[in-house]
Order: sequence, then structure tokens, then C-alpha cells
Amino acid sequence: IKPIYGMAQAGRRWQRSLFPWLTDLGFRAVEGEPCVFECEREMSTPSGPRLERLLLGVYVDDIAAVYSHDDEHSLYQHFVSSLSRDWQAEDEGELSDLLGVEFNREKDKVISLSQPAYITKMAEAYFTTENPNPELSLARCPCDKNIEALVAMALGEENQPSAAEVKAFQSIVGALLYAATNTRPDVAYAVGMLCRAMSRPTPELMSAALRVLGYLDRTKHLGLRYEASDKELYGMSDSDWAVKHSTTGWVFMFQQAAISWGSKKQNSVALSSCEAEIMAASEASKEAIHLDRMAKDLKMSNSEPLDLFVDNQSAIAVAYNPELHQRTKHIERRHYFVREVVEAEKIRVPYVKSADNIADFFTKPLQGDKFFSMR
Repeated sequence: IKPIYGMAQAGRRWQRSLFPWLTDLGFRAVEGEPCVFECEREMSTPSGPRLERLLLGVYVDDIAAVYSHDDEHSLYQHFVSSLSRDWQAEDEGELSDLLGVEFNREKDKVISLSQPAYITKMAEAYFTTENPNPELSLARCPCDKNIEALVAMALGEENQPSAAEVKAFQSIVGALLYAATNTRPDVAYAVGMLCRAMSRPTPELMSAALRVLGYLDRTKHLGLRYEASDKELYGMSDSDWAVKHSTTGWVFMFQQAAISWGSKKQNSVALSSCEAEIMAASEASKEAIHLDRMAKDLKMSNSEPLDLFVDNQSAIAVAYNPELHQRTKHIERRHYFVREVVEAEKIRVPYVKSADNIADFFTKPLQGDKFFSMR
């Protein structure tokens, strides 16, 4: 009847109370993103009526608001007053910190996101006397080039690690994952590889995890820097063709920084680089449709199809033409999803040079200058 704060059901119960309340107040859920709400209304002011817009992002009991006006006659003030009247709520003012992510407005058209305090807390927790960090904290890149071999070796081990070792490894990798998925795409590949051996940690993989943490600790003030731009939302996809399962990488850029990215092991073995690229492009197409639909609903994009750049000419040819030959006739139907959305004119698949394809950042352990230029 009344879930206790912290129970698994409590968040859903709260959602089922808050969302209808927002709908009654005149908000509507944005298409494809049920936790983002928009309200556009003409407000009466002493100087005459004016059209105002208010956007809300809801995460359980935290609400972030973006508004066009904030004076006493504004839609924003009407919302805050209604919220305070019906719920025990507090307006904390301009957004500076939310769920461990710090927001910094450098000037009118620049906002940066970073997690220095979260990373510092991680370093203090995991760099102890048992886990000293002198050499790990000096690593220039988050992972060594042999990380794939370390993961393969761990998965092939016959000896089962102890419960304490598994818990310690899962704890640090889970903490790293929160940074990798929020503000630090530069460690997404390294953390993604570590996640593949969550239940089979080895001392070498624990050192690899501490190396990622050491890199984050040394570069804790890096993050995502968004600057207002007229350039449309676009994405890039890539794959690293491997002997066994290849790695899919994709990234979507908006306002001059990444807004969504992924590094993921492919579900089946690819028999050619073309097949691996098609699988990667189809995976990225799902995210492309979601983001494009959301951007158009928020009036942040025009009616043109979204560009998903690929650096493999054969894969682009297959995406546009229903070719069937010895190298492609065996590919599963679901991997041709990219062709379907191209034919529906929902996305385009233009070519990009491999050196300029920043999705490559999410498919392999880059080293040296190439890592930093991609970053």
C-alpha cells in the first residue's frame, strides 16, 4: 500500500503518482523518452501574453528543469509553486550537481559535465595500502594494448576465483562503469572489456581495473563540453574485426560533444570486416532512431534523415542495396536493420575516412597520439 523509501517498488509507485500529476498540469512526455516532459503555454504578463516553454528531466525524485523565462509571471514559477504546494519539494536553484555529475556554465553558450568528486571518492576507496597506485596512476592511457588477451585468458581459466575476489572486482568495475556511461567515454572501451569477465576476475584484470581508475584520477577534471552550434545531430559507427567476436563501437555527437556512446561485444562471429561493420551499423541505427525521434520532438532537429557515418565502403553498399552474394548471403536478417531504416529515409549512411571515424575510439585499445587525438 505504501512502499518504504529505498524499496525496489518505491520508485515505480512514486512515478505512478508524479507522472499523472505532471500530465494534469499540462506537461506531455517526449516521444521515445518517457522521463522527459515538455510544456508549451501562453502566459499572461503585465506587458502582454507571451509563449513560454519548460522542459523537465525526471530521475526518481530528482527533477532538472530547463525554461525560457523565470520571472514571477513565468510558467517555471507556476510549476515550482504547484510542486511545492502538492509535494514536499525544494527548489535548489541553478543546476550544479546531479547524481554525481557536476555541471559548470563557463559562459552563456558553454556547459561542461564532469565527475571529479565522484572519481576522487573512488580513488580514496580503492587505492589503499593493499592496492598501492604509483605505476598505475602514471599510465597515460586507460588500458594496455593486451587487455583483450587478459580477458580471454581469464574466461579460459579453470580455477574459480573466491567470492571475495569476485565481489571486489565487481565493485570497482561497477564504480568505473558509472563514470564511463555518464561523462567519460574515453574509458568506455576499457571498462566494457573488464565487464566481460565480471565473474572470472584475475589479479591481472584487477590491476587493469586499477589502471583505469588511476587514469581517471589523474584526469578527473576532463568531461563533456557542450557549446551551442547549428550543426545537426549525427553519429558514427565502427567495428574491430576479430578472430572471434568483434567489438561494436558507436557515438552520437550534438552541440560539439558526445551525447551517447557504446562499446559492445557482437553476439555472433563475423566472417568478414563488411559483416562486422554491418552488425555495428545496425546496432547504432537503433540508437540513431531513438535520438533523432527525441530531437525532432523537442524541436532540436530538422526533418532531414540523421547521418550515421561508416568507414567501410562495402558495408555502405550493402546498407543501400539489397545485394546477395557469397560474402553476405549468410548474414542474419536482424543485422540488415540498417538497410530497412535507410530505405525508410530515417537515416543516411555517408562515408568517413577511418582516421576521422571517432567511433574507432570504442572498438580497440588505442595508444599514444591516436588515443589523445580521438579523445
